[in-house]
Formats: sequence, structure tokens, C-alpha cells
Amino acid sequence: MGYLMTAQNNIAEEVAWIVGDEAIYKSDIEEQYQQLQYERTPIDGNPYCVIPEQIAIDKLFLHQAKIDTIEVPNSTVQQSVDARINYFIANLGSKEKVEEYFRKPIPEIREQLMNTVRDQYTIQQVQSSLTKNVKATPSDVRKF
Repeated sequence: MGYLMTAQNNIAEEVAWIVGDEAIYKSDIEEQYQQLQYERTPIDGNPYCVIPEQIAIDKLFLHQAKIDTIEVPNSTVQQSVDARINYFIANLGSKEKVEEYFRKPIPEIREQLMNTVRDQYTIQQVQSSLTKNVKATPSDVRKF
């Protein structure tokens, strides 16, 4: 019994949701929640329902991007990441304070941001490709 309790206390990562073959981990949800709090973004509803739902939708868009072979230029991603890191440095005062705040060195923050920003741009492109041929007039919307 002691062994089981020890094993339970040493959980490396807990899966909150599964979307297709992709797992959404509790740490992903917590990280997103902390980011939204840092940005002072209001959350409509329970964050532990809203956030994983949005992550699931994002994963579906990313899956569609793989099917459609949608890619984002590295230069676009790099420029956005540089701007974000400079924003953090300006707000927190120094690179050291940014590293202290995120509890990670700048290269690790940069790598994480590269993945996040690439995903965000990819999702935007998929959304745009899905809605580019949609034409709805105000009367169509009212009828709906």
C-alpha cells in the first residue's frame, strides 16, 4: 500500500482531455490559465472548462493544417517572438527578471514561444481558409 501511495504522489503528467490522438495535460491548462491571468484577460465561465475546450479546438485546427499542409514562415514567427520577449523585458525591467518571472532561461522561453506563436499563426490561417468563401448578408444572419 505504501508503494501505491508513493507512485500516486509522483505523477509526472496528468491527462485532462484527449482529442483524437492528442492529449491535453493539466499542466497545459494551468500554463494557459497563468498566461491569461498575466495578460489580465477575462474568462467567461469556469477556466478549467473553457481553457481545455479552447485547447481542444486549437488542436483540431492544427490537425486540419497538417492535412492541408499549411505552413507559417519562420521569419514571421521569429519576428513575433522577438517582439514578445522585448515586451516582457520592457514590462519587467530586465532579462533576468523575465527569467525569474517565467522560472526559465530566455532560450527556453524563446523556444516555447516559437511553438506557441507558430501554432497561433497556423490556426489563424486554417480559420481564414475555412471562412474565405463564406458570404453571408445581414438578412441571411437574421434568417438563421
